Amino acid sequence: MKKGTKIGLGVGMLLLGVVAVTSCTQSFCSPTDSARIMYAFEPGITRYQAGTTNAVFTDAETSKTYTINNYEAVVATWNNDIGGFSFGENDHLRYLNDIIKSSKDSGYVTVSEHSIPYFQRLDEIVLQNILLEAANRKGENIVRDLSNEEQLALFNRDVSFYSYAKFIANDDSSMWKVFDEYDAQVRTTVAADLCPSTDFIRVYKSKINGYANTYRTCLTTKEDKYGSYGYDASGVYISAKSWSYAWSKGFFEGLLVYPIGWLIDQINFGFRSVGASGGVASLFSIIFVTLIIRSLMLLATIKQTAGNAKMTELQPEITKIQNKYPNANTNQYEKQRMAEEMNALYKKNKINPFTSLIVMVIQFPVFICVWGALSGSSAITNGTLFGLHLSLGIKDVLFVASNWTSVGNYSAVTAFFLFLLMAGAQTVSMLLPQWIQKAKAKKVAKLGKNPAQTQQNRSMKIFTYVMLAMIIFMGFSLVSAMGIYWFVGALFSIAQTIITQAITSKKQKK
Repeated sequence: MKKGTKIGLGVGMLLLGVVAVTSCTQSFCSPTDSARIMYAFEPGITRYQAGTTNAVFTDAETSKTYTINNYEAVVATWNNDIGGFSFGENDHLRYLNDIIKSSKDSGYVTVSEHSIPYFQRLDEIVLQNILLEAANRKGENIVRDLSNEEQLALFNRDVSFYSYAKFIANDDSSMWKVFDEYDAQVRTTVAADLCPSTDFIRVYKSKINGYANTYRTCLTTKEDKYGSYGYDASGVYISAKSWSYAWSKGFFEGLLVYPIGWLIDQINFGFRSVGASGGVASLFSIIFVTLIIRSLMLLATIKQTAGNAKMTELQPEITKIQNKYPNANTNQYEKQRMAEEMNALYKKNKINPFTSLIVMVIQFPVFICVWGALSGSSAITNGTLFGLHLSLGIKDVLFVASNWTSVGNYSAVTAFFLFLLMAGAQTVSMLLPQWIQKAKAKKVAKLGKNPAQTQQNRSMKIFTYVMLAMIIFMGFSLVSAMGIYWFVGALFSIAQTIITQAITSKKQKK
């Protein structure tokens, strides 16, 4: 095989590996979760705070009411310098302004300062429906006095928890259905020339869907606030998921992804209950889960692992046989004789040369499911480890300039060292068996070059290097939690190789 072809195949395997990993497990985000995340990116242009206004919202069907007393609605102004809405600082409106810019870049007639009445009225309708959703779901009349700090906090919690009502109704999977109804209602009360065009609404929906679909961290056994989405650094409420829900997502989601996610949750919440920070709890949950999974996999493949160790220990005898037939690559008789002697050696030592493939068949789906659990875990999104959010990809952190330049921001440095540790440990883990085999083969005097042996060794090296490159590349591309998993898993593999080789060598000497 030509060198260029080999490189092309290697790159192809890298890309195939990333595509396979990122498409093999389903997102655990429910419509409610996704709608809450969407609201975190686009909560409207109105803020609510203590003031003098009173309002009572009543549901005509249930007669449930939500009363807010002593509040003030603060509406954003238009800032021509940024071509968007502003409260003086723009974090709250950054994503809406990005949508406005995207619409302008697409050549559509978009919003301006004249569109404020539309967005203000939309916010009023959305707020009313969010608060009525709260009253109906709680099954009681609710009164909040925003001049009281505790009541204001409860009001904000109600808005955050029931914010999905801006995009869906009663957990209906028909996303945007109620928003379209709100939009139509606003257009009956606001002059047509003050309303954004249908082209803008189409861009608006596409962009917000894109923001929400970036996230899949909705696997949790405990409903609570998680992560940092959009403008809301305090997190978004994510609903608890049951095992039956996981089975509805798919076979592997129910069989492995959910149990692994459940284990992450139990360890994470356990460490937090004794005072550990979110980042430290996430670190220990990943470490313990890695050790548990690798130990279970070792028990499941102990026979195959022992066989691989025997293969390494028999390397001197294998080399002797290969040296006896230097022309096996071209001479059919020598090739057949060498194969017979190799098979006899394997049979005598009760070794199946294909056991390594069996181990890989078992390891790959487990790896996919571990990735699904770590990338989907809500618990891991809370807190940072030396400034690094473990739910973010290493490359996503390294390629943001502010992560390197901002004072007190160590996320890029942490991500860089995590990548180096992961890559170094994986390199040693995967090449250690070959180094041991090479060291044992050196003890055997060679009769001459064996082209068949040389070609086989070359093929094994290429396969190992491609697999190593794929793991390092995916570790660079996937969530940082996977970097920790691979680092700890590599240390486990190194220890496993050293121990099994020591045990096998001792048995061979006896």
